[in-house]
Amino acid sequence: MENLPGSGYLASSQESEDQPETAKPRGRFGLMSALVRLGLAVLILGLAIYWAFTWVAQRPEAPQRMNRERTFTVEVVEPVYSTHSSPITAYGQVASARSIELRSLVAGRVLEISPDFAVGSQVEEGEVLVSVDPFTYNGAVVEARAAVADAQLSLAEAEEAYALEQSAIAAAQDALTSAQTDLERARSLLESGVATQQTVDTRALTVSERQQALDQRQSNLVTLNAQILRQRAAIEQARYAVESAERDLANTEITAPFTGVVTARNVTASAYVSANEVVASIYESDALEVSFTVSDANYATLRSDGLFDRAIEVSRTTGGSAEPIEGRIARVAPEIDAATGGVTLYAELDSDQADLLRPGTFVSVEIEGVAHENTLLVPETALYDDDHLYVIRAGRMAAIDVEILDRDGSQVIIAADIPQGERIITTRLSQAGEGVAVQVEGEEQSAGPGGPGGPGGAGGGFVRGPGG
Repeated sequence: MENLPGSGYLASSQESEDQPETAKPRGRFGLMSALVRLGLAVLILGLAIYWAFTWVAQRPEAPQRMNRERTFTVEVVEPVYSTHSSPITAYGQVASARSIELRSLVAGRVLEISPDFAVGSQVEEGEVLVSVDPFTYNGAVVEARAAVADAQLSLAEAEEAYALEQSAIAAAQDALTSAQTDLERARSLLESGVATQQTVDTRALTVSERQQALDQRQSNLVTLNAQILRQRAAIEQARYAVESAERDLANTEITAPFTGVVTARNVTASAYVSANEVVASIYESDALEVSFTVSDANYATLRSDGLFDRAIEVSRTTGGSAEPIEGRIARVAPEIDAATGGVTLYAELDSDQADLLRPGTFVSVEIEGVAHENTLLVPETALYDDDHLYVIRAGRMAAIDVEILDRDGSQVIIAADIPQGERIITTRLSQAGEGVAVQVEGEEQSAGPGGPGGPGGAGGGFVRGPGG
């Protein structure tokens, strides 16, 4: 009977009871069968392990990976030393530098108004805008001139009388001298007994009368001289009256004092205007200025480098593109603007281009910046921590200290001492540092295999080893 798993022990026990001692060798054969089976299982397991190790041993060797230094591709610029400046941008408003209210200096009825005299129209210098009735003022001129002629006639008469009186004085002086001579002769004759005392007294009386006549003539001369001075003053007064009358007559025509644009008109034809009445307002179209505000720091910078007469360019902030208008800074507001904290500047615009704008226009102002000599202009991406940049030195990054002087948008004006032949790295690298390997973009293929352009070059961290 075949031994079954789990029943071998019962079968053996039963057979041992039923059969005699001679049946025991068959049990030894069952044990050998189990050992054979166990050996076969071990043999199979050993062969499987052997085949597994053989397969692993014969498997292709895995590629070896080896670390290599990373090289970054960068862009560079040549250091070019020159004079650089950064313009300052501000915003402002155009205003009239010269405006005036035209007033009628005389009273009267308006006879005529120029057809060009209208709000918004441009009038030329000297153009007659309003004419006032000149009748009364013509009469005043005639009267004043007549007064001058009358005063001049009176002066001529006084001067003639003065001349005649001078002649009479000369004659009286001669008569007095003759009488004095006769008196002296009579006195001599009296001493010799030839003449009488009566003759001497008569001649002495004649001398006295002629002396009185001379004194009277001289007094008349003083009076005539005063009359001449009075007449001359009267002539000057009459001439002043003529000038005033002529000026009033000229003021009956109200003219444009300069070429400008009319902003207001307050008179109509046939209306009556009084003296000092405002008839119009005009601003000079060629005399415009722009006011704008700069920060206190920019003001200090411009002031230290020369503020007045500094060039500016003005452009409209709205509308189509227009050619910039040039100007010059002329003056500064006396106080800082409390609202903005800045300083207000005033610039005069070029008179040849100023008529392109109107007062009240909002504009952008570009102020000529401070000139920095022997400096570099580099992209802002080239700077690190605002105090250094990197150059390529023997294929590696080398730090150079810099000083920032000014900024111009994305460009920075710096002062730095860069040796000749070294180029400035403008590519921003997060791994930037002293000694980092770099290569210039576009120059990768110039290196041989295994170099910067070969395997493991820019963008590659590892390469395969032999068998890869």
